[in-house]
Amino acid sequence: MLPNTDNTTVATVASTTSNKVGKAPVEVEEINTQQSSAEKAPSTKRAAETTEEPNPLLLDPYDFDRCAISILYSRIGDRQASVSVHNHKDDPIVKTLPLVEVPLPEQIACVIEQLLEIWPDGKVSATLVLLPQEEEAERRMVVSIRTGSDTPIVLTGAAAEFPLPPSITTLLDELKELLPARAMRKIEKDAKKNSKAAPRTSSGKAALPASGNVDGKTQMTLF
Repeated sequence: MLPNTDNTTVATVASTTSNKVGKAPVEVEEINTQQSSAEKAPSTKRAAETTEEPNPLLLDPYDFDRCAISILYSRIGDRQASVSVHNHKDDPIVKTLPLVEVPLPEQIACVIEQLLEIWPDGKVSATLVLLPQEEEAERRMVVSIRTGSDTPIVLTGAAAEFPLPPSITTLLDELKELLPARAMRKIEKDAKKNSKAAPRTSSGKAALPASGNVDGKTQMTLF
């Protein structure tokens, strides 16, 4: 015999159960955690692409008119002067000449004399740089004159405004003749440097193992 049950309670439970069963499922929006194709990081393939090494002569031409030529003048006492000329970072051509054989342009000589009056025992030097010629424009020169490590006095103008003595122009002509040979040495130097930096690849050679008693699977050993 079943126990007595409150009809109200049964009806309430039945109603609640029917509501739970018949209720439509709640829709949950999915969140896409993947990046879109536009937001993805750039492909590593592009970074792996190798670029061809530029010709060093195109970046820093060994052309007398198109590269910077530096002239360094230093007085040695009251009778001699040291003059050096060089291009790029190559070794300079250096000569010691009698002071009377190296008369500098008047603008430069006047500044040097004024500095020597202030510092009689100071070392005065002048650096003259022939700038690369730009197309049809006249070649220019920048002159830096200083005593020791003091702030330099800088002069600029057309190269024709600073006429150089024959002793210096002779050194410049010598440097001009050396430029083609120096260019080839730089190409060879860069080629050797790049070949040393390149990773070594397997030679693909094979050699027999030291032991002669081997089976067919281990007969060859690759380096």
